[in-house]
Amino acid sequence: MENILAYIANFISISDELKSRLYKIYVKENLPKDYFLYKPNKIWRNTYFINKGIVRSFHLKNEKEITDNFWAENEWITSTSSFLENIPNLLYIKTVEQTELIRFSLSDLEECLLDFPEMERFGRIIVSKNLSVQYEQLIILRSCSAQERYHFFEKTARNKLPRIPLGMLASFLGMANETLSRVRSPKYKQ
Repeated sequence: MENILAYIANFISISDELKSRLYKIYVKENLPKDYFLYKPNKIWRNTYFINKGIVRSFHLKNEKEITDNFWAENEWITSTSSFLENIPNLLYIKTVEQTELIRFSLSDLEECLLDFPEMERFGRIIVSKNLSVQYEQLIILRSCSAQERYHFFEKTARNKLPRIPLGMLASFLGMANETLSRVRSPKYKQ
């Protein structure tokens, strides 16, 4: 719980009352590798903070897994549309390695937001930050060369890179495994 409190304190002041509430409503979960947090057509009832581990989202296309995103330590996992609008999620969410999460239920979090306006501010900051990151990823993944996409991920996700299986990374970057091997090679020049 100390990790999440330190993370939140980067954005807002945490009163003793807020800290006490967060301690009452959180649940720590230790999940094995390849554990499904969610599958498509389920409504998110929780949001998660990663203490340790990596989680990915993916969808199936012609029975092939297409990776949409990765999250690691000190990041939030939330299907914003499902969580906030009460509509089914479209993606699979699965652990890549053994993972320790802090879980908050939607109902507990909503009460906390009502009682502590600073937490509502924190929520807005996190949603804005996540949307900004997703937008930047979308632009890079759609408009850059394979080498540029890899170097962008290498620069922005250094803590994740050595822990992600290459097939998943190639899928996320929108390239074949062979192309990923080539762009990772020091000899590769575009």
